[in-house]
Amino acid sequence: MALASLGFPGGPQLTFRLNPSSIDWGFDIHTSVTDTVGGRVVQITGATLRDLTVVGYLGENHKAGASPDGNSDHAGASWRLHEAFIARCRAIMQHQARDSRTPGKMHAPATFNYPGRGWRWQVYLKAVQDLDGAGSIEHRTGKFSHGYQLTMFIVQGGSDSLVKAGSSMSEIDAAQASAIASYIKRISEGIGWRQSEYNGPMDRNTTDPSTVDSDEGQKD
Repeated sequence: MALASLGFPGGPQLTFRLNPSSIDWGFDIHTSVTDTVGGRVVQITGATLRDLTVVGYLGENHKAGASPDGNSDHAGASWRLHEAFIARCRAIMQHQARDSRTPGKMHAPATFNYPGRGWRWQVYLKAVQDLDGAGSIEHRTGKFSHGYQLTMFIVQGGSDSLVKAGSSMSEIDAAQASAIASYIKRISEGIGWRQSEYNGPMDRNTTDPSTVDSDEGQKD
């Protein structure tokens, strides 16, 4: 399977030794609640894309050969791989911020590519840390596999996430629409809302209305 990668064309790049064990991203739904004489009105005002969190492990590479500095650990020891991983992540962070002191200018984001899911997103790397401790890396006797967590900000407007065949909607846009529809469905089922010709289309396959009315405000 092709490996995930992160970096800049012509700049610092990182190819993951092992694909991440988990990738988490989603949306925070924003609402506006108004109590009226007829009940409570809950309106969906938008959705904010959360940070992309990538978690994985480096393991050990026993084929890397002898230690380059004469120590007992081989060149592919987990702590060596992790130090190299952290150094490359810091190089990416420095590269993306190199124009930060120039007024009105911000360098282009890095590209996070995960072929296993067809994801290719424009991101800014915000943080890297060891899964077992504070900071970027924890050294401990007997620790044979280091884990990492990367936190990235997805540039939603500039993301070139793959567009599904026959659709003009990217995967991020589709996920946002789905998150909003799921929230509407969940709150509708919880407060007894029923679709009718007065509050939206009658097509059962369409979750179109962004406003949910109920008689919840009449209850004590």
